[in-house]
Parts: sequence; C-alpha cells; structure tokens
Amino acid sequence: MKLKRRGILVVLVLSMIFGVGMMTSSSNQVAFAKTRRTMKTFPKSIRGTWYSYQDHKMSQIKITAKKFIVDGHVNRLHSRKVTYVVKNYANMKHPSWVTAGMMIHSNKERWVNVMGWYQSSGYGSSYRKATHKLNGHKRAILQMASGVEAWTDGHGYHSKHLAKKYGNHYFKGERKNL
Repeated sequence: MKLKRRGILVVLVLSMIFGVGMMTSSSNQVAFAKTRRTMKTFPKSIRGTWYSYQDHKMSQIKITAKKFIVDGHVNRLHSRKVTYVVKNYANMKHPSWVTAGMMIHSNKERWVNVMGWYQSSGYGSSYRKATHKLNGHKRAILQMASGVEAWTDGHGYHSKHLAKKYGNHYFKGERKNL
C-alpha cells in the first residue's frame, strides 16, 4: 500500500514538473549546447579587433582566445562547471573574470553569451559573427545583442570607417533593441 502510494506521488510530481515546463516553454526559448563546463576559449569566428560606433562614440572591441577587451578594459575568460553557484558576492576576488557559453536560438542562430563571473541573474551579452553585403561586398560583422531573445544592440566592424558609416544600421531579420 505504501509502495503504491509512493509510486502515485512520484508520477504526480513528475507530471506537475513536466506540465509546468511545457507551459513555460516557447518557440523562442534558448537551447544551450550540451556541455558540463563553460567555454575555455572564445570561438575563432568572433576573435579579432572590431569597431563599433554608437551615440557619437567609437569603441574598440578586441577578442582573443582568453580575453575580451572593450576600450582598454580587460575581461579574462575562465571556465567552470555549468552547475557552479556563486557563494560569496561580498568577497569578489576576480572582478575582471567572465564566463561564456554557446547558445542556439530557435531560428538556429549560434551565439556566444558572455556573463560576469559573479553574475547570478540577468542574461549577459551575446555575440555572433554574421556576414552581410555592404556596398556590394560581403563583410564579416560582429552582431552584439542582449536579452533572452538576443535583441540586437549594435554591430562591430573590422574598420573604423565601416563602423562610423553603418553605426546605426540594422539588417533585415534582426530583433532590434531600440
């Protein structure tokens, strides 16, 4: 009798968990790559020196295998278990450390999501390399976004000239963060 009651309880709890999970999922839900640790290096596709022009200001973004540098501010990539939980916010020994993971959106876009080492909420910033035609030439562009839907905040270009020329330009199909 106790075994039967326990079995029914387990089925009931699992049904509730899966039911709530199905209700909260959507077609735009982000799927993370199956892994046990965060990235050890940034993907080669987004590495390099990029320039972004927004609000009448030129910014330089330099991405190496282990560093993410924005206007001289250096953030160092460190890997950790995906299940890691930040324990002590007051004792921040590594304020310049970041962690990154690959995300795949429902429309098959692959993004690198970068978060602060001590960040326990929020979504961080996302980056991906896209190719667009500018003045008849295909150009590599660093698409920068934020939020769970990867709303585009801006773009990075390999030259200052292109960054200034296309600073406020959005491309077809992008989710704009205005």
